Amino acid sequence: MKVLQKYLLREFLKLAAIAAAGFVVLFVTVDIFENMDSLMEHKVPLVSAAGFFLYKIPFIISQVLPVALLVATFVSLGLLSRHGEITAVKAGGVRVLRAALPLLAAGLVASAGVILMNEYVTPTAMKKADSFRQRWLGAQEGSFGREGLWIKTSEGILNAKNMDPDGSRLHGVTYYFIEKPFTPTGRVHSRSAVWKGSAWAAEEATVWNFTPGREAQRTERESFILPGLAKPDEMINMESFQRNMGFMHFREYVKDLEKEGYEATRFKTDLWSKLSFPLVNFIMVLVGIPFALRTGRQSGIAAGIGLSIVIAFSYWGVYALTRSLGQSQLVPPFLAAFFPDILFVAIGALMLGYVRE
Repeated sequence: MKVLQKYLLREFLKLAAIAAAGFVVLFVTVDIFENMDSLMEHKVPLVSAAGFFLYKIPFIISQVLPVALLVATFVSLGLLSRHGEITAVKAGGVRVLRAALPLLAAGLVASAGVILMNEYVTPTAMKKADSFRQRWLGAQEGSFGREGLWIKTSEGILNAKNMDPDGSRLHGVTYYFIEKPFTPTGRVHSRSAVWKGSAWAAEEATVWNFTPGREAQRTERESFILPGLAKPDEMINMESFQRNMGFMHFREYVKDLEKEGYEATRFKTDLWSKLSFPLVNFIMVLVGIPFALRTGRQSGIAAGIGLSIVIAFSYWGVYALTRSLGQSQLVPPFLAAFFPDILFVAIGALMLGYVRE
């Protein structure tokens, strides 16, 4: 049994590594072609450009690894079944599912590894990629942390606690007017700011003017234009930095939002998704084992890969739907994040029950 398990695990890991590497190369190649014109226009050095794409690899791995593991499950078990080795194993009195236990263990290790990578590696790597965009490609300087979104403009610094999903409204807005070298000259505070078609306007704003040697002057304005800010679509890209935050850091951000009275439901769904989505690595192996054993003798490698993609897209379809429902407050955030996992674990367990030992 141990010899069989070691052999099966070795083949599985080898195929998973090949599949993951292939998917990463494919994604990076597409990304290179998408950014080629911009890189050439800004005359970015080759070494710097290479670093930009390398920084994205941890995030890409977290996205493609589930499919790679599913493909490896189909191919490794499918080839055994196709060559009649599964029949020989059964004839020898060995339980097939027990022989496949190392694959499930590998799936669990992969899930834990992705959670740790997303907590400690991916955030740092993506920050470096964002810094590259700001330095070489002219993207507006911005960062996302526990205090929300921070954006540097030609006239000051903006802090916004959060943003509507469509990017049309900012919440918890504070704009600091700063003159060189670093002299604060004013501050604007508002519960919200809206996009007016050509500029952002703070609603019911409190405006402070700081003049050296004089008391700060406070005025209330029904609307106040905030200068130098990017359009909503660019702001959405900046606000998406939260997706690259680790679970612990993001949890503190959500807690701070709630303490200050802002709506945080859609962020709670994203928060729990940081734990639920990596579990799909284990789930894809769980679902793949019974499918591979049932279809391996009748189907080829290409069919197995095709079925892997269908199963993966089915999961992502359910995941996208429940995530949207959670962000819309139609489903509790925790349930929205974990329902796809629960559903596919149930499907995998049910299919395992029909595997002939």
